[in-house]
Amino acid sequence: MKKILIAIFLFLSFNVTRAQDLVKKIPLNAFTVATIKGDNVFKLMFVKDFNESFLGRKLLTETSKSLDQNFTSIEDFGINVEKNMYYFNQLSDSITYNCFLIPIKDARKFESLIQNKEKKFTQQGDIRTMVLPDSTSIIKWNNDMLYFVAGSINSSFFSDSTKSARYGIKEIRFQNNYDDVAIADSSVVVSDTVYTTTAEPMVEVAAPPIIEKARVQKKASPGKTSKKRSIKKKTGKKKAVKPKKVTWTQNVEFEMEADPSEEVVDSTATAKVNIDAQYDTYQQERAEQDAKKKRLALVWMTAQADQIFNGNYQSIENNKSYAASLDDKAIAELWISSLQDAYNIIAPGFGTYGKAGLMKGYGSLNAKLFMDNKSFRISTGLELSQEQADSYKKILNRKLNKKFLKYVNSEKALGFMSYSIDTKAYLEEFPKLLKQTYGSFMGAKMDEEMDLGADLISLLLDEEAVSKVIKGDALFVINGLNTKEVTYTAYEYDDDYKQKEVTKTKNEVLPDFLFMFSSDDTRLINKLIKYGINKNFVTAEGNIYKLMEKKSPIDVYLQIKDGIVFFGNSLTEMQGIQNNQYGSYKLNKMHKQLLSKNNFSFLFNAKNLVGKVPASEMGGDETAKKFNSTLEKMGNVYMKSNPIKGKLVSADISAEIPNGHENALKYLFSLIENAAK
Repeated sequence: MKKILIAIFLFLSFNVTRAQDLVKKIPLNAFTVATIKGDNVFKLMFVKDFNESFLGRKLLTETSKSLDQNFTSIEDFGINVEKNMYYFNQLSDSITYNCFLIPIKDARKFESLIQNKEKKFTQQGDIRTMVLPDSTSIIKWNNDMLYFVAGSINSSFFSDSTKSARYGIKEIRFQNNYDDVAIADSSVVVSDTVYTTTAEPMVEVAAPPIIEKARVQKKASPGKTSKKRSIKKKTGKKKAVKPKKVTWTQNVEFEMEADPSEEVVDSTATAKVNIDAQYDTYQQERAEQDAKKKRLALVWMTAQADQIFNGNYQSIENNKSYAASLDDKAIAELWISSLQDAYNIIAPGFGTYGKAGLMKGYGSLNAKLFMDNKSFRISTGLELSQEQADSYKKILNRKLNKKFLKYVNSEKALGFMSYSIDTKAYLEEFPKLLKQTYGSFMGAKMDEEMDLGADLISLLLDEEAVSKVIKGDALFVINGLNTKEVTYTAYEYDDDYKQKEVTKTKNEVLPDFLFMFSSDDTRLINKLIKYGINKNFVTAEGNIYKLMEKKSPIDVYLQIKDGIVFFGNSLTEMQGIQNNQYGSYKLNKMHKQLLSKNNFSFLFNAKNLVGKVPASEMGGDETAKKFNSTLEKMGNVYMKSNPIKGKLVSADISAEIPNGHENALKYLFSLIENAAK
């Protein structure tokens, strides 16, 4: 009986805990969800530690100044920092909601922040609501949670006259096109200004009648006023100009001889008055329409916020993709429902290119941040369609050539990068992936052409033959940095400003690298080497070949050995490989696992870079000292891919923390404080 009671108690405790988590308030159709897990964060650093940290002190000091209060702890804000906090957004064709859900620990403390700024809120039961002054955001809270929503109207929604008319919205446009005033054949060419609204039938505001043509006088006749002017022809005779129906322009001054009984209107002044009047009207109309949109957005936000507090709806917890992305050990998480949908939302902004399904087959994306007593780690995952997942499983069905491993010196290497794919499988799957990605870009009418193109690629490529020349695995290693004096061509000018070439020298810091890839058929590569020798692009030193490129600051060498093609810029290392004297170094366990178990890997060994970069390249001794001090405190930074599981492809980015630090979070805070000094 006792065991049953304990079980019931644990069950109820578990469900109460979950019920208190605000994730249940996030709607099922949320597009993006981001989470900060306060309980996991403050397991690594107590609230007291945060308050005393550089960031904590800065936050409390600035908030105290801003609100004219004395805050000594982040708990004074009334927020429950040890519970999960959420950001999510909802997208539609009419409005985008950006929302925050924050757990409340002491509502009175939170309200004191608002009252201090004389901001008023309304209350209905235990729910309080405040509309921010710009009316684009709402804050709603009770004793348990705070909800903030900001709404952004999608302007493209009201480009549809049917939709805009439904809400009484007009699209206001102002077009002010000024053509250059052309004085040709003694005529003046002018342009119009049009002010339109497009929610209803287009209305054009006609321009005022002004002179269309006039004869131009190079010099004003004396004694004439600005309203009555004269223009003399080359013959010296005067001719009266009969008023005509005209269009108008601006910034054109001319003299004319008119009927003495009529007074000619100054076209420049009239044009300016009409332009200013039309622009003022446009601004007023636009302000009225923007105000309507803002009021409409506020109505929608209010309804959405009420639903979050009071509505019954399915939460994001019921989304299988979201639920599968969660990890209890993460301190922060991000989930995006669909890359394909994300592209479809922003695609209209790309015009014709936006119609292409470039993200077709890509589903949800997630990222998680982990911190422990050894490292930081960001884990990312991307869901694929079943067809894509099947293709990538075939392509990634290869491991790195084990022979590569003896050419990595863990004690010396600054870093390395490796990848391994099955070239034959990639070439076989490539036409299918190409059609899937770009087929919709070409349109349905081009389906047959895409099929023909895919078949043509398969026909032209001998996948088996290509995969023997380039198997699909490669390793790039940086073994150090060297300073080398290099020559370069510059240009100088003599006293007569004549250009001449001069040869100068300078010291450059260059990487010491080694690159290798596997090949089971080197006949083509040997032919290329022979061709290079015949054309003086390559010189031979035994079985080591030097690529002759005068403009290159480094010497590059090539050799083929044991089914591996090597490129490097150290002749000593290349000779060691050739004579089987290279590879006696030890590869540590971590590096070996990173290279041998993953299709892609990258590593940067910060400690091995200490002292390798000259102070002159870093702006002086003081900067170099700080740089090297930071490197000494850093551990390895690396990336790796993970095997595809089901339809999920994933990768990790990690950064080790050095010894002497309790955990990654406190180490991060110490780095921030050191950087701020």
